Amino acid sequence: MCGRYQLELSLDDILNIIDVLDEVREKYQDEDLTEYTHEKRDIFPGSQAVVLTNEGLKKPIWGFPLDKKLVFNARSESIFEKPMFRKAASENRCLVPANLFYEWQGKEKIKHMVRTPDSIMYLGGVLEKYAAKDGTVEERFSIITEASENEMASIHPRTPLIIKKEDLRSFMNPGSSLEEVRRIMKSYPEKLIITREDRDAQLSIF
Repeated sequence: MCGRYQLELSLDDILNIIDVLDEVREKYQDEDLTEYTHEKRDIFPGSQAVVLTNEGLKKPIWGFPLDKKLVFNARSESIFEKPMFRKAASENRCLVPANLFYEWQGKEKIKHMVRTPDSIMYLGGVLEKYAAKDGTVEERFSIITEASENEMASIHPRTPLIIKKEDLRSFMNPGSSLEEVRRIMKSYPEKLIITREDRDAQLSIF
């Protein structure tokens, strides 16, 4: 599960993201890029957040609406079968930049901060358009999760899908084969750094 993450983006970070998108920097003027910079803060479902798409940078809302609830996670194992996600999973995948995500363990709700050795990780997501209350069309995203492994399995059974650097463009590409996307979704980070809030102890997953 992923119900909160932290993000801070400087202008230099945005320029690095553009390199990830493999786009010509001149396409974005400096004044256009500043709207994507982000002071350090936690992102919650229902908030706008920066995502990377096949069309470029966007700021959709986190969570697909369902009645009066928000569906902010999608299980990788069933994403191509679920009516809510299957079209977006096939045609409109996105990357969600994050510095870290949070998870809470057990009945005591022990808070953990989880990051990778890189300053920014890219979570796999799906993007879809919905009608807003005022009749306009708004874009929303949901973060894909997979079964936890290693030390994460003792904290929570689900972990957000973290896309490896070599797979970023293939994951976003709507032309990638289903087999390729499934392969990416079955990958698991080689190393995560986990910090418990109740004591300053770090666990490394290799």
